[in-house]
Amino acid sequence: MAKIKLVASDLDGTLLTSNKQLTDRLKTAIKAITDKGIYFIPATGRVYDAVPDDVKALPVKYIITSNGARVYHPKAKTDIAQNYIPPEDVDFILDTANGLHVIIEIFMDNKAYIDEKAYNDLYSYNLTEGHAGYILETRIPVNIDELIKTKKAELENINIVFADPETRFDVIRKFKDYGKASVTTSSPNNVEITSLKATKGNALKEICTLLGISRENVLALGDSDNDLDMIAFAGCGVAMANASDHVKDASDMITATCDENGAALILEILAEKGEI
Repeated sequence: MAKIKLVASDLDGTLLTSNKQLTDRLKTAIKAITDKGIYFIPATGRVYDAVPDDVKALPVKYIITSNGARVYHPKAKTDIAQNYIPPEDVDFILDTANGLHVIIEIFMDNKAYIDEKAYNDLYSYNLTEGHAGYILETRIPVNIDELIKTKKAELENINIVFADPETRFDVIRKFKDYGKASVTTSSPNNVEITSLKATKGNALKEICTLLGISRENVLALGDSDNDLDMIAFAGCGVAMANASDHVKDASDMITATCDENGAALILEILAEKGEI
């Protein structure tokens, strides 16, 4: 394996435990590699404002948010790259979801917005306590229709949360058949839609070009569908033991679960072998 010069990692289900915590062991492992000059890049479906403070405090140069729709430079407080959903695709997405019992969330400008009616009725969508709490903590309730009227050309990601699994499968099929947007998931009850260019893999490729790093020198960790093209791009793709089976099949290595310090473990092993 080529010497690793950059590590990119998903957050939920990868860096973060199932309780959304960043362990001290992982913080130590990340500091150890960045002290050697290795770049560490968080890559998440979240907007920047919803990224935990512990992750923001890590020694990172860039962070990939909204599944690759935005590459953000936290210290400079500026964007390195942006990819918005074309307005005509926004219309198709919302027309498809119209009339369904779903939560519509809009990601833009480092913030996540939710339709105020859904925000006030979260438990009708069969959410877990943890998921409902996360929404209440990180989403801004608004009139989604009014927001879209004025900001349609600036949407990074549309996240749709479903109460009914069969409806979700049907909608995913329609979006994929449409073929003009990137369609992925990060949990069993959602679908996330960005522009075709906005993926974690494409964002990681842009960062590598900017830093002059070859893909062979990249390690990527993940657990869900929205991590697949990032794992495929990297010279070494690592799946968590809690990852979906097809994510494991697409990876070069499998580490322990997010609740067993899997991310820290792989960094420690590779450091001990002198491969990072």
